[in-house]
Amino acid sequence: MVSAIRHKANELQIDLENQEIILLGHSSESAGKLLRGSVTLHLTEPMKMKSVTLLFAGKMKVSWSEGIGHHQHYHKQEKDIIEHRWQFVPVMDQAHKKAFTLGAGQHIWDFELLLPGDLPQSLQAEGGQVIYRLKAVVERTAFLQNIVKKQTVQIVRCMLPSEFELVQTLEIHNTWAEKMMYDILLPSKVYARGQLIPITFHITPIATKLRVRSLTATLKEYCTYTANDCSKTDTRIIKLQRVEDPFPTSQPISSTPISWSKVLQLDIPPMSSQLAFCDADNEMIRIRHKLKFIICLVNADGHLSELRCSVPVLIISSISQQTELNTLPAYDQSWRTILCMESPMAPSNPETPSVLAATASASETTQPISVAPSGAIATTDPPTATSPTGEPLWWNGANLSRVPSYRTAAQQESAQLSTSLPSYDQLCVSPRHAAMIEQLMITPTNRQQPSFPPSP
Repeated sequence: MVSAIRHKANELQIDLENQEIILLGHSSESAGKLLRGSVTLHLTEPMKMKSVTLLFAGKMKVSWSEGIGHHQHYHKQEKDIIEHRWQFVPVMDQAHKKAFTLGAGQHIWDFELLLPGDLPQSLQAEGGQVIYRLKAVVERTAFLQNIVKKQTVQIVRCMLPSEFELVQTLEIHNTWAEKMMYDILLPSKVYARGQLIPITFHITPIATKLRVRSLTATLKEYCTYTANDCSKTDTRIIKLQRVEDPFPTSQPISSTPISWSKVLQLDIPPMSSQLAFCDADNEMIRIRHKLKFIICLVNADGHLSELRCSVPVLIISSISQQTELNTLPAYDQSWRTILCMESPMAPSNPETPSVLAATASASETTQPISVAPSGAIATTDPPTATSPTGEPLWWNGANLSRVPSYRTAAQQESAQLSTSLPSYDQLCVSPRHAAMIEQLMITPTNRQQPSFPPSP
């Protein structure tokens, strides 16, 4: 009982720098992302243990059943996507020991791992899932329970700015011969969970006494699961919106063609709901969505006609993340992403964050590197802000190999042109050009007359 009380007083936790790992672009072009965090162990008193380890693992699972009763078959497959293990203690010089004692207090171990860019995103579907998890274990000695802490890591994939054609307005335009012309407008092909999809119908009737009985918009989901060369596709209707008699029945007599318009709002279930999943495409799980439209018409003789069309759409987890990642910062905010450090010789900036000052002070102990006139890198004294002739340099001794931030560049004075370049008049009287001019400017009296043979 005393051991159980002591165990509750000890605490093990995992802290991540980012709760979500966002991968940009398609799996074939993504550069990956860094997973960084720390493991913290709080001990109220010294503890004997064998090891402290951390495991990052990603798994993909699919399972479903087919048939009824004795003819029912189960399909299941599990695959390891990624696995990496850290061992914080024991260290190398203690590896030969079976157990060691860790003192009381707070112990912190940092970790980081570069995740590849082709990882599938996290997914929780009806017949399959993709899960990434961190598991920290403090292995105790015999007959003592280990201390275990688990934490899920969410991996989200977003589009690159090069894929912005998906967010352009989509228009479906066609003409039904001798009946009507129609346009169906969508603001984008990409939508987020919990977002409204406004669908605009524009219909121009051609046939006389043509009436629109109903307009229907349906969002359908197609989930395909693959396990051991067996596949299964589940289709379901996520949302359906139907409007009866959307337009007036009487047609006024006019010389201009009649045009009807109607907007249908189709809402996507939010992230907290299991009625819809985000799009996914990997070797075991594929999820896609389509918007389908039906225009039901009543002809002049009373019989019904239906026009059907569909368009694929992309459902993602969040639009706000996508907008934030692909939006360039404003000029007054770009200085927060420091691209270079201020040179010790450059004028001080009172608005520069204190972290730059700390970084500069820490780097003063290192030997500065300068570029020799011949192009070779040499280690010399810090550069002076004057030229060999004693004149001040326009660049104030700054390191020109680093790109300055917007704020730093805006506060610098414009550079004056070098006065060492010769003028056009000086260039014309140079010895080389003077000799060329002397050869070209020959007077007519010095020219030799051509000789012709005597005439017979």
